[in-house]
Amino acid sequence: HDELRDLLVRRRGESRGIKLANRIGRALPASYIEEVTPEIAADDVEHLAALAGPEDLRLSLYRGRGGEAGSLRFKLFRQDRDIPLSDVMPMMENMGLRILTEHPYVLTVGDGKVVIQDFAVEAMRGDVDVEAAAARFEAAFERVWRGDAESDGFNRLILLSGLDWRQVSMLRAYCKFLLQAGVPFSQAYME
Repeated sequence: HDELRDLLVRRRGESRGIKLANRIGRALPASYIEEVTPEIAADDVEHLAALAGPEDLRLSLYRGRGGEAGSLRFKLFRQDRDIPLSDVMPMMENMGLRILTEHPYVLTVGDGKVVIQDFAVEAMRGDVDVEAAAARFEAAFERVWRGDAESDGFNRLILLSGLDWRQVSMLRAYCKFLLQAGVPFSQAYME
C-alpha cells in the first residue's frame, strides 16, 4: 500500500494522491494486490477515480508483468456492476482478441461499489503493438459497447492494420453499399 500511495502522490500531488490512496487504494482486495505491480495498481486507481457515474466506462489495454507476448491484458472499470461476460466476449472476439481468463474484483468505495474486470487476452493474429493500438482499441470498444459502432469482423482491423473505429465504419459502409449493388460476396467474406 505504501508503494501505491507514493506513486499516486508523485502523479497527482501530495493532497490528491493521499486521498486516492486512502479512498480507493485501501479498498483493493489482497488477491488483486498480489496479481499486479504498484504501477498498474496506481493506473487502475486513477481509472476508478475518473468514473463519472454508473453508465461511465473506463478501459485499459496493456502488457502485463514482464511485457512478453503472452501477457496482454484488458480491463473494464465500472461503478455498481460489471458487464456480463456474454456481452463482452463477442465484442472482444470481433475486435481480434480471444479471452483466456477473467478476474473480477469488486471494491467497496464509500457508499458504493466499483468493479474491475481484468481479462487475460491474446491476439487472434500475431502480436499487438500495445502502445500504438491501446487508445484506438479502447475508443472502438467503448463505441461498440455504447451502440455507436457495429460489432462485426471489420473491427479486427483496429488491431491488425492500425485503423480507428471511424475508418472501420467507413469500410463497413462500403461493404454494405457493395452488397446492395449486387456484389456476389457476403459481408463475412469481405471481412
